[in-house]
Amino acid sequence: MKNRTRPLKINVYFTAEELADLQAKAEQAGLSKNEFIRKLIAGKKFRIRPPEEAQRLLWALYEAIGNAKRLIAMAEETKLTDANQMRKVLARLYLAVETIIKFYQIEKEES
Repeated sequence: MKNRTRPLKINVYFTAEELADLQAKAEQAGLSKNEFIRKLIAGKKFRIRPPEEAQRLLWALYEAIGNAKRLIAMAEETKLTDANQMRKVLARLYLAVETIIKFYQIEKEES
């Protein structure tokens, strides 16, 4: 117990429904119940953690964006493909990314 960074403890009693609600909210925020309560007390705002599928979809879209950028560069060099049409596809990919980020309130990664 000497190595604990938070040596003070309190006991709180919950109904089954309150405890289930606490557990669900902590899970949605991607936190333990203890972390959730401490952050709640500190006045932090919580975002619901997006499902794994949303993160996988974002990575797939980022990969498609990278591929589209490379194809546009090749199209501009070779003039074999309509680069303007490819830019429209790229814009739609960016729109899809923005839509997912807004829907799940995901913090954007620094580029």
